[in-house]
Amino acid sequence: MKKVAILTLSIGSGHVRASSAVERALSNGEENIDARVMDAVALSQFWFRGVYVHPYWWMLRRAPRLWQALFHRRSQKRHRATAPHWIFRHGCARLLQQLREFSPHLVIATEIAAAEIAALGKREGWFNAPVLAVHTDYHSEPPWVQPEVDFYCVGTEEAKYELIGWGISPHRILVSGVPIDPAFSMLFDKAEVLSSLGLSPRRPVVLVMGGGMGPMPMDEIVQRLELSGLPLQVVAVCGHNQEVRARLEKLRGKIALQLQVLGWTENIPELMAAADLLVTKPGGLTAAEALASGLPMLLTSPIPGPEERHVALLARKGLAVVAKTRADVPKVAAQLLTDPEARAKMARHARDAARPDAADAVAQVARALLERATYIDLLSSPPASSGESAYVM
Repeated sequence: MKKVAILTLSIGSGHVRASSAVERALSNGEENIDARVMDAVALSQFWFRGVYVHPYWWMLRRAPRLWQALFHRRSQKRHRATAPHWIFRHGCARLLQQLREFSPHLVIATEIAAAEIAALGKREGWFNAPVLAVHTDYHSEPPWVQPEVDFYCVGTEEAKYELIGWGISPHRILVSGVPIDPAFSMLFDKAEVLSSLGLSPRRPVVLVMGGGMGPMPMDEIVQRLELSGLPLQVVAVCGHNQEVRARLEKLRGKIALQLQVLGWTENIPELMAAADLLVTKPGGLTAAEALASGLPMLLTSPIPGPEERHVALLARKGLAVVAKTRADVPKVAAQLLTDPEARAKMARHARDAARPDAADAVAQVARALLERATYIDLLSSPPASSGESAYVM
């Protein structure tokens, strides 16, 4: 049995969804692979969350420009760490101990700090296995570059060339796309999905996402959509953010829109199949899922740093439209919703650019690394004694 540890940080839901997609792809039809997702946040010390996780959330919600300044400084200085090593060593000691007990044959990191933890764990002897780094954004950052990382799966050519510029061999990088659930590329019967959701096929459906942990004020976005002048049906997905959900629930009956408010749901593929437009902040996973669904995107309220770069990339390639301010949302939404040809063109471009097989591509790389590690183990094993075969199973 080959054991694979998939390390992530549940700072946002995207990294966890990517980890789950890779876990399913690895386990699909493979009885000899035991793949486990390990969340560093869930396994961390309380003070680690206080000094590493909560300040990030606070800056996104209360001081986004401060986070932007810190991010750009880190990128310009090419810092190879998001935090001192001792913070990960002591704050994530339970995770490192689980890695030692699990004794994986391969470690996959789907978040930047997870790659740092994996590198630290391998360097300090908590495990001895190859490390595969998997990007969930469309660009890279210097802290991904760790000597202990054996291979990279990245979302775009842009991320590949950034890594090459920082010294990573192109032979150690695969442009796999961002790993997502393959259900997003399924061709749903839209009429059936609309009926199951209680939505009318005669009125535009707008899906609003992005309020889980980031700075996007979903209640304000929904209120502004009323100004589009269109008879919209709005489905707002809040994830685990109960505060945002409560604010949205208060809008029922106060705005001239049909509004459905959902918390955490596994039915995002169906919701994207039903929608005519997605209004969201440009998280890597959400954007990849929308591309696979062929769903036109209106992007707003990006997290400073990585998501601002997502906006520029997606808009330049004609895969999304952008509302520069939240006040622009109703106008931009109305323009797209009243132009079916523009939406159809964007949907075609989205499906052409999508990589719905990304999780399978990552799984193939993972299996290759497992096979290589097995071969190296065979070469390094002591020779069999007389009369014994070195390849007895």
